[in-house]
Amino acid sequence: MTKDIKIGILVPKSQQYPTLDRDFIRGIKLNNLDVKFYVESIGIGADEKMIIDKIQKFNFQEDINIIIGFFGHNNMSQVYEYTSKNDIVLIASDLGATIPYGALTCKGAYINSLGLTESCYQLGNYLINKNYQKIASATSYYDSGYGMLSAIEKAFDGQTNFSGHYITPFIPRQDEAIHMDQFITAQEPDAVFAFYSGLYAEENADFIAQNKITQKYPFYVTPFFINDQVIAHYKSNPHELYIVSSWMNTKGENLDFEKEYQNHYSDDPTIFSVLGYENGLVVKNILTVTNNETKTSILIDEINKLNIAGPRGIIQFDKDTNRTIFNHYIYELNLDSSSTISFKKIETLVNEGSFIKAITSYKEPVQLTGWQNAYLCH
Repeated sequence: MTKDIKIGILVPKSQQYPTLDRDFIRGIKLNNLDVKFYVESIGIGADEKMIIDKIQKFNFQEDINIIIGFFGHNNMSQVYEYTSKNDIVLIASDLGATIPYGALTCKGAYINSLGLTESCYQLGNYLINKNYQKIASATSYYDSGYGMLSAIEKAFDGQTNFSGHYITPFIPRQDEAIHMDQFITAQEPDAVFAFYSGLYAEENADFIAQNKITQKYPFYVTPFFINDQVIAHYKSNPHELYIVSSWMNTKGENLDFEKEYQNHYSDDPTIFSVLGYENGLVVKNILTVTNNETKTSILIDEINKLNIAGPRGIIQFDKDTNRTIFNHYIYELNLDSSSTISFKKIETLVNEGSFIKAITSYKEPVQLTGWQNAYLCH
């Protein structure tokens, strides 16, 4: 009689992204793991004490020592330290929306991130190579609380400069679209770096539909900027709109994964689906190699040797940081002759991991500020 393999899953809830938990778990389950899943909610993914309580429940009540989670960024080192000291394997995901200064590397705790700040850092280098001198930024009061501006500024390092920062107030003015247009136009930038998410991305979509500012300058945005309203506006007025990310649903580039997901769920995968799928793929691979052995030391040995293909490229964990390192890409929003929208990959931003390695080895104390949610929005 074979022993049942138990996997714990920790997922947050979101008002703005109500399918986040579903998409993440769908991604995990797409791997057809022959295991028993135990699922616990962790609120907005920012309370390390709650997360540790749920891990204790998995470990002591259910004897689970392999846990997959989607977490925020604040105080997560306490979670990683706890699992490491208690002989638990943790495969954690986050959006990588803050810069992980001095982040601890804990044995058995692995981080598979979307890498938003890495994307922004790589974008900064890309804009320098294009010889752009003046970059305007546009974001919301809420989104500015994450680390995207800091990351791109580190890449600029005085070679390229921000010409100004337009931040939508928490409560927008009645003529906010006009303010945005006037502020950005006055700077005459070479390009605009814009990042909005959730409710604030919807708000921004209304503004740019009114002022047509995205038709005046090349816009470089993060994936959460894109929504149905933005796409509808683009369809009626095609313009230069570029997305920087480690993954986008190109409906062709990652065909095997996208087709499998579509066939199984009759739905397109999201960023949350991809992170869940990759985490599940890691677990599937190590259990296959170890013949379902769940002894932590054996699992860790196999994860440290991991080198497998996934939707974003080769999945492996850097030995110094226990983090995945993926290339990032510039995608162009594209409208073909049949009026079909797609995300066309036009540039590869090779990522050797130097940004994250430098940041995690940072020795000076840093006062972390900003929002704590696991996702970008409420």
